[in-house]
Amino acid sequence: MINWDKAIAFVHRRGNRLDQLRLRRALGEPYTRVEAEEVLASYQFPDGSWDYHAPEENPDRIGSLGGAIHCLRWLREFGLGSNPQMVRTLEFLASIQAPDGSFYETEAKLAHSPQEWLQEETLIDRFYFTAAVPMRLFSLRYREHPIIKPALGWLKLHWTDWDLAAGTWYNLWALLCIYSTDIGLSASQHQRCYATALDWLPHLDAQPLTWLLDALHGAGFSVDEPLVAKGIARLPTLQGKDGAWPDPHALVETTVTGLRLLRDYWSVPDAGEMRG
Repeated sequence: MINWDKAIAFVHRRGNRLDQLRLRRALGEPYTRVEAEEVLASYQFPDGSWDYHAPEENPDRIGSLGGAIHCLRWLREFGLGSNPQMVRTLEFLASIQAPDGSFYETEAKLAHSPQEWLQEETLIDRFYFTAAVPMRLFSLRYREHPIIKPALGWLKLHWTDWDLAAGTWYNLWALLCIYSTDIGLSASQHQRCYATALDWLPHLDAQPLTWLLDALHGAGFSVDEPLVAKGIARLPTLQGKDGAWPDPHALVETTVTGLRLLRDYWSVPDAGEMRG
């Protein structure tokens, strides 16, 4: 049973401007395109890159590929797939794509503040970055763009390496989310990815679970899909007594994402009824 009141109160108490706007979107409340663009503007740099945080939360910020992949979720969430912020993002992505079509975090970000989750074996994260870029673009209805074909070409050289494809949970769900675009991943490879994700799902904490479900939602997976249905059924069991979904890094963000996924995938009361 979801405690909507506690979750909403938690976000109102702890959330920043983006969290509050995302909550309104999650609850089906009105917002304007201008509002969304204004809030997101502080996360994007002039070169089109993004940071995970607003300047008031982390003054020592730097734009990055990881930040761009992260924040493309918000552009999709607010329906901003063709706005100037998206155009600048595409320009940034094109500027950092390697000659072989792959993607990896920028040297500037690695020198400044490399992400804690980066693997010692860089090929594992190069696989993720290269899969995540087209995955995000596909979710924003970009089926054709000059950076997509070279990225998929690089992936085709590597996705038969199971240790690489399953090197992290996010490598696996990125592959799942781009499979339907006829990229050449065989049915048997897809089935193995799907079965492995199902095996992992009962052990995922709130943050990776919401990331997985958000990616599946962006890829058009319906609630009838076993992976989605089991994930959505698990979400309520992870809600804390304070109403939040636990996440050591982004507690409010994960809580809002959980609420949005439950509303988008389930038939739930409207915002007024949720608040009783």
